[in-house]
This record gives sequence, structure tokens and C-alpha cells, in this order.
Amino acid sequence: MQAWNKLSRMPAPAIKKMQDELFTKMLREELAVRHPYYREVFKEHDINPDLIKGLEDIKHLPFTEKEDLLPRKNDLRHPKKFVLEVPSEGEQKGKKKGFALFGKKDKGPDPSDYKFHTLYFSAGRTGKPVPFEYTHYDLRNLKEAGLRAFDILGLTRDDTMINAFTYAPNAFFWQMFYSTIETGSTALQTGGGKVLGMEKILKAMDNMEAPVFVCAPGYTIFALQTLDHFGFSAENLERIVLGIDYAPMEAVEKTRKMMEAVGAKDTKVQRLYFIAEAKSGWAECDPDYGYHTNPDHIYVEIVDPESGAVLGEGEKGEVVITHLDTRGTVLLRCKTGDIAAGGLVTEPCPNCKRTVPRIMGDIERKAYYYELHSNEGPVQFNANQLRKMMTARDDVLLWYAEINRDRGLDNLNLVVKGTSGTDEDTLLKSLAEVLQKEFSVPANVESASLDAVVNKIGLEKYITAQLIFDNRDL
Repeated sequence: MQAWNKLSRMPAPAIKKMQDELFTKMLREELAVRHPYYREVFKEHDINPDLIKGLEDIKHLPFTEKEDLLPRKNDLRHPKKFVLEVPSEGEQKGKKKGFALFGKKDKGPDPSDYKFHTLYFSAGRTGKPVPFEYTHYDLRNLKEAGLRAFDILGLTRDDTMINAFTYAPNAFFWQMFYSTIETGSTALQTGGGKVLGMEKILKAMDNMEAPVFVCAPGYTIFALQTLDHFGFSAENLERIVLGIDYAPMEAVEKTRKMMEAVGAKDTKVQRLYFIAEAKSGWAECDPDYGYHTNPDHIYVEIVDPESGAVLGEGEKGEVVITHLDTRGTVLLRCKTGDIAAGGLVTEPCPNCKRTVPRIMGDIERKAYYYELHSNEGPVQFNANQLRKMMTARDDVLLWYAEINRDRGLDNLNLVVKGTSGTDEDTLLKSLAEVLQKEFSVPANVESASLDAVVNKIGLEKYITAQLIFDNRDL
């Protein structure tokens, strides 16, 4: 990866030229030579990588779907086909490189860059977890991506942090872990509710007087709402960084209000966008200014989710990633299932002036778009909108929704636990009216105990809370 201080201020034409060079190099020297899956794809589609001159031609290459990455019933090692083969000794070259005076030689690809180091998985929020192999080369990239994210967030070694991301074999937790290590920050890697649990996490934040709290949005809101219950203080809290899960601007605003309510020293809230397929995460300098990508590592396209047509700047569409400088698992035009409401922009950030491409707007999950069957026929139900609506409510502590089918017709069952002091009957009536107005599908609203909702959504068990349950195929 390039020097960040130079790359982050590089003009858009220079970034495009760099990406063209990285793409053609990856395509011809890696994917066409040592990538089992894409060698087959190129052969099947009669694609000659030498005729692909740059990213302008990428539209002629087929997409990779998430299902393509999963094991097959008769081939559990299928994901291994997406891993670059280790170069053979015969690939070592002897041509001169650089100043011949010093006798430097280009020995070709270094086999150690391709050797397996660790295996991370996607979060499996809306499907089966996908495995991704990381080599030492990838690990260096992950650390660099973390340092860049910290630079964008404005975090330094002087910040004391509580990392409340869930401990798991995924890059989300480990990028944050390596970021604090590489920066030299004082940090407690709690492992989230799954490892340390809410009470001990809040106690650590209080005892360490930590100004920075890093956590998933839902768990963050739950933590702030239960501070008083456990008898801990937020007087030293200055900043919360939301990541891993869906974090719309409603979550940012609600977190700010809650920080103020619990007496936080400051109410700065920022976001990280983690995407397993990119093998790293991206940060915003401030909310709604866009996730600043790493253009020397990943090429991002925004496409129409249905047709696959590449969209223009700022147009809403699905995030598609192509690896430009990766080893281990390597992907070409992989559709992520994430919908960027504000698309992709290449103009400089008006806030921090960095020039790298930015993914704009809230990120939705394509898998949360449902077609439901009612008496009136098919109904489109966007569960992302439901999540946004429920996040914005101050009278809801926790919730989840079930999509059920009864005699061929679908209905929605919303289960909630109100915040302390909320009148339950008023809450249920209010939610029933909103659901009827916003979503054209029969809906029922009911309340449940705190323990029942916590256990159902896996707040202290899963990487992210499970909020939408489609029971129609059960």
C-alpha cells in the first residue's frame, strides 16, 4: 500500500491512473496465473486478461456473488478456489531492477507473501459466514488500513479506548485491535458482551476513565441506557465510534443525545464501515461526510442491484469491490449485498479535504428487502427502514421483528421492551399506528421482558444483534 500522507491528498486523476495500473497488474500477474476460480471464469467466458486495458474495461468482467464463495455440499473446500496459489520456484526471475550498480534483481513474487497466516469470517448477519484467508501480506494491509482509519477519526496514542467489538475470528475486531497496538494507544480489548459482559465493560470504562468507546450501535445504546442501573459514570466519555453493524444517522443522533443525558464530557460520535469482502474497514472523518476508502487496496463500484449497471457519482446502489493489492483470498467484482444510499463520490471531502473516493449515506442490507404477500397482493417491505425508525425512538430500549406466514398471507410481529418509565400501553399503541402508516402489511405489536428480548436478539452472544427473523421457511 502507498504512503497515506501522499495518497490521501492525491488528485483524482492520479488516483485513477494508480488504480488502473494496480488493476491490470493484479488481473494479469495474479488472477490469470494463480487464482483457481478466476482462471476457470476467464476460460469459460473466453476472457483474455491481456485485452483488459484498465478499469474502464472492468464492466466486461462478470460479477462474483456471495454464494460463489460458500462451500458446496460435494466440495467443502470450494472457498479455497478464491485463494491465490503460492508461486513456484520456477517463477523466480533474474532480470535487473533499479540501479544495476547495486546489483538489485527482481526475483519475482515472494512466496512468503502468499502463505497462509489466519482465517477470518464474515459476520453472517444475513447469511452463512464466508471464510477469507489472510497471509502475512494481508495482515500488514489490515494494520495499515487500521492506522488510516485512526488518522481519519483523529485518534492517537494519547487516547485511552475501550474496544467493545465482539471477539471473534473476523477482521472487524482484529482491525481495531491492531490499530490500537500499532498506534500505541492504551486500550482494553473487552471482546464485547460475549466475553466480558456489559457490567464489566462499563466498569472498565469508568475505572480507566476512558474517553473513547468503540462498539456496535445497538450495544452502545444499550450500554448508555444501563449505565445508571449499574452505578457507573460517563463523566470522562468524550467520543463513541460506531462500527460493525448498521449505523444510520438516526443511531448517531440518538447516541449523541444519550451521551449528553448521561453526563458525558463531550458528545462526538463517528462511524466505521466494515466490509468482510474488502478485508478491512473504512472510517468517516465526521458523520455524513462519507466513508473514506483505500484506493490503493480496493476498487469500489456502485451498481444497480438488479441490472448490474454501473451507476454514476452519488447514485444509490450496491457496493461492489475488487481487490487491487491483496493476497490470500482475492475477489473480482464481488457484490457485497450492501446498498449505499449516497453512492460513491470522488470529489475531495469538504470536511477534511482528503481526496480518496468516499462511500456516501447510510448503508442498507439488500437482504432486508422483502416481498410479502397480503390480501392486496405483493407488498415490498424494507426492513432497513424499520430498523431506522426503531433506532430513532427514545421510548424503545430493545426490539426485534418477526415475519410470519399464516394461511398463505404474511404478517409482521414486532416485539419491544420500552425504556424505563415508558407507559407500555401508550408505546404499543403508538407503534401499531406507525407500522400501519409506514408499512402496508398486517402488523402486531407486543411487549416482552428485558431478558427475553436480550436472549432472542443475542445481544451478549452474537457479533451483532439479530433483529429481523424471517420465519416463513421454518
